[in-house]
Amino acid sequence: MTTAFPMSFAQQRLCFLHRMDPTGAAHATVRCHHVVGPLDLRALREALDVLVARHEPLRTVFPLGTRQHLSPAGQAPLHVVDVATEAEALSHAQAEAARPFDVEHGPLLRLTVLRLEPRTHFLVFALHLLVADGGSLQVFSEELALAYRAAVLGEPTGLSELPVQYVDWSAWQREQLTASRRESLSRWWRERLSGVPLFLDLVAPRPALGQGRRAHRVLPAAIARSVHALASAERQTVFTVLAAACGLVLGQRAGRERVLLGLAVANRDLPEVERVLGFFVNTVVLEVDLRGDPDFRQLLTRVAASSADAYAHKDLPFEQLVEDLSPPRDPTRSPVVQVNFAYHPPHTAGALALHGCEVTELLLDLPSAKFELTLRVEERSDGLCTVWAEFDESLFDLAFIEGLLEAYEEVLRTLSPDARVTSLRPPRSATEAHLARIFADVLKVASVDVYDDFFRLGGHSLQLIEIAARVRTELDRDLGLRELYQHPTVAGAAALLTRTGASR
Repeated sequence: MTTAFPMSFAQQRLCFLHRMDPTGAAHATVRCHHVVGPLDLRALREALDVLVARHEPLRTVFPLGTRQHLSPAGQAPLHVVDVATEAEALSHAQAEAARPFDVEHGPLLRLTVLRLEPRTHFLVFALHLLVADGGSLQVFSEELALAYRAAVLGEPTGLSELPVQYVDWSAWQREQLTASRRESLSRWWRERLSGVPLFLDLVAPRPALGQGRRAHRVLPAAIARSVHALASAERQTVFTVLAAACGLVLGQRAGRERVLLGLAVANRDLPEVERVLGFFVNTVVLEVDLRGDPDFRQLLTRVAASSADAYAHKDLPFEQLVEDLSPPRDPTRSPVVQVNFAYHPPHTAGALALHGCEVTELLLDLPSAKFELTLRVEERSDGLCTVWAEFDESLFDLAFIEGLLEAYEEVLRTLSPDARVTSLRPPRSATEAHLARIFADVLKVASVDVYDDFFRLGGHSLQLIEIAARVRTELDRDLGLRELYQHPTVAGAAALLTRTGASR
């Protein structure tokens, strides 16, 4: 017997996006774990079955329409594949990451066990976001560890019965978002975002193909300590410091004084849903306001206030905000925000532990990108920080992303409460210095900053031809007029010349 319930607002939008991209790769989470030790497959299967019985979303499917269908019972599919080498195992894992989900028939949780040796396995978990968001993965990992240990030792799991399930929260959410409440939230967001550009063009446009890739940079422990010290001294959160620095770097690269970041809010304020799996997360918009060249202390105050305001108005589903703002429709662009930012303190990234085994997570290449660009800072237990960039490589070259991460590290390294944001910039490259002289000569001004907009400085389209000619003569490189017109800054021209990145 199957019971049907209305979808949540977020599920409805995700189902729409899934059907726009039936591969589903952009709407799934795939994690690969290297396991060394006496892995008990019987106990692992039993532990998975415990979680499927405990959490209704793991036995839910989404036929075409507006309702989700829940099965009263079910088992988690666990497939065991013998492999000869680690390379073969990783190849299988990569193929599993790219395998689409059937949201109409399920399952939306899959586990593939790649057996290399009796004491060496690779576990590949795949979950669709419809049934488990980022916060759910932390719960899933913790409870799987408890259930596995209990199955190995023949003990009770110790998991208490859940007071509610996801469909209960979904119904509650709809009851809370009355017509008057929705209109009040919508009006606030429309007023807040009035006049802010809804597209952040970091580099010149080009078609987006949704090709996912990851890059990362490990920050020294000294930087992590200084960030914490600054946050403490200024009575701000670590998140506020990191988000402000992120907005600063992006604003410099895009030549924007107002930068919009997408933030994923957990939406788990009710204690009853703390341990419930499901798609609770909502995206809110955080503005980083760089106008007036504030010092970093002032910027922190602005970002903290913006964060508090955004969180206070988080109950408007992002898909409804997009509908209300009605940005120009472009299927190749993420609406309203194109860069998402996230911060994970230690022990909040969903690490997996299995009794008696050593477990290490391996990173897989992304078959597609969930967003144009996601910057995520993870604090590690060893005191270091890793800054991850997940990006659409049809929009951004790896070198551009690596340059962005390098600039972010440099800003974090040189942070000072009294420093003006315009001073918190990495030194010019040789190419940027040469281009700045060309721009200044053509514009007949004393100097040009790498992020100054050519047209705002009084330049006109025909002068771009002169710049392109000077670049060809002096740097022996061709700079396309169309690309230069679309990104008319020294930094943008340098990025194009050194092939450090492009977007659409």
